[in-house]
Amino acid sequence: MDYSQPHISSRDVQAEILQLNQQIQMRDQLVDQLSTELYRLIKANPAALPPAQGLTPATPALPMPTSPAPENSTGDLTALESQIEFYQTQIDKRDTQIAHLQNSCQSLSERNQMLEHVIQELPEVYRQKFSNRLNHVKTKVKSLQLENRRLYSALQDSNYPSTTDRMSLPARSKAARERTSSSIKRMK
Repeated sequence: MDYSQPHISSRDVQAEILQLNQQIQMRDQLVDQLSTELYRLIKANPAALPPAQGLTPATPALPMPTSPAPENSTGDLTALESQIEFYQTQIDKRDTQIAHLQNSCQSLSERNQMLEHVIQELPEVYRQKFSNRLNHVKTKVKSLQLENRRLYSALQDSNYPSTTDRMSLPARSKAARERTSSSIKRMK
């Protein structure tokens, strides 16, 4: 697992969602402004629109003025079209950014949930590892105790053949105990 990214809180996710909502509202306002402006221009100059194919106009066509106004309306229409293209490009960019931010927000939310799950499991994992290590140590201690008893028994068996050795065995074991306790004190 990759833990290099920082932990994302629900507060950060909510802030990201709020920002996305604001961007959507701004986009909606731009669309409303464009549609209002387009409607106003069409209402002011209906002749600037190309004729609809297969439809007959319900009202008779307005006569075209003979003054240079058509050139102005064509220029206005061209300016309006370029403005619409600009705003449409801006809207497309915003839509792409919003989609990217939503995907990022989703992936961060999933990662956050996964990290919370891992954090919840950590105590049990450490408990299990400690238990395994403790069992290993207990097994080792038991085997050392068994080996110690076996060696002590062998030592006693080797010292019992003569009666003089029996008498001296407690003295030696006492001396051995003193050496062991003094070496333990030195180690501390």
